[in-house]
Amino acid sequence: MTETDADLGAWAALPEDFRPAECLTDAWLRGLGANRDAPAEVLISLFDARKKPIVRFLYRDDLPDGVRDAAVVHHSRIVRGMAAESGRLSPEQWRRLLAATADPPFRKALQEVEAQQAARRDERPGAVVRRGVDRAPDSESRPPSGPAEIAAMAATVPDITTDDRTYALWWIAALHDDADAMRRLAVSPNLWIRRSVARAPHLPPDVVDLLAHDEDRIVRLFLTESCEDAPAELLLEVWSWWSGSFSFPGRPRNHPNFPRHDLLRFAEAPEPRIRLLALDDPASDPALVERFSRDSDAEVRSRAAGDPRLSPESAARLADDADYRVHSAAWQNPALPPDVLIPLLLDEHSAEEAARNPSIPAAVMRRMVFLAAARV
Repeated sequence: MTETDADLGAWAALPEDFRPAECLTDAWLRGLGANRDAPAEVLISLFDARKKPIVRFLYRDDLPDGVRDAAVVHHSRIVRGMAAESGRLSPEQWRRLLAATADPPFRKALQEVEAQQAARRDERPGAVVRRGVDRAPDSESRPPSGPAEIAAMAATVPDITTDDRTYALWWIAALHDDADAMRRLAVSPNLWIRRSVARAPHLPPDVVDLLAHDEDRIVRLFLTESCEDAPAELLLEVWSWWSGSFSFPGRPRNHPNFPRHDLLRFAEAPEPRIRLLALDDPASDPALVERFSRDSDAEVRSRAAGDPRLSPESAARLADDADYRVHSAAWQNPALPPDVLIPLLLDEHSAEEAARNPSIPAAVMRRMVFLAAARV
């Protein structure tokens, strides 16, 4: 018996005559759709596993080749509509989608979606809506020109408190490429103005240094989210207390200046979010993963729980961790032994996340889809 045969033998708890509850198989289908190792054939088979397909995974930007090609010609309007709304179709896929849609009202609706997406791609550079920046009042609005006008406009900006949620003022955003204007505005006592300056994509070094040490932590946060010149020290400082937002996904961790080497020095750091960065060092090893798997901080343990270098024994241990972040990461870790993973797949409360585990053999994924389809 080969090792593969032995591994598949552990999956006998999912026989072809098994009849799981619909809520369980719905969780399987959602999880498999998000499984980064699910082959194209499995993802395509999800289209037909339900009368109302579960196909949110078509929004993924890392789908295997052929999945969207199959979606745009699928008989289900739900599948074709989701493929269209994903905003990830090529011109050829759009052509095939429209060719496969005979129903005039639905075809018109798809054409409107295509036109809207094309319009967003083709907007004039000056009309692009930047993240974190407020819109101008109207199309006739013009930013101030020259020091006197800038000072006059700045004098009209109301004071805000540190707790106020703010977007960058539109007129300051329009001046972001004006280094002299940024220097004048960066020293303003008005908090809203300084926050607006921090949203600039690029700033002179002296302005960056000034804002990186601003007493307002939102000024510092905005600088790490928007400015490509934010220094590594600031990125680390903000990372220690900011877990990210939907508007700026991944920041500050994915900022080009975020440290990516010499991170083992943080293994003993008192701040948990700084400490866990040691696992990203190319020189880190399984021993550090094991050590962090027993860390007192749940966020550090969760980082270890998702590390594929984790031992199967520790993955099984963390699968029972009381903290959701920890056990959820362990459920999706390929190091998790099949005899621990399978019961999680059979529990509706853990099935969706467990179905994301890349260690599930493709043959078992196909069986899960078959059982889901047979259930309905």
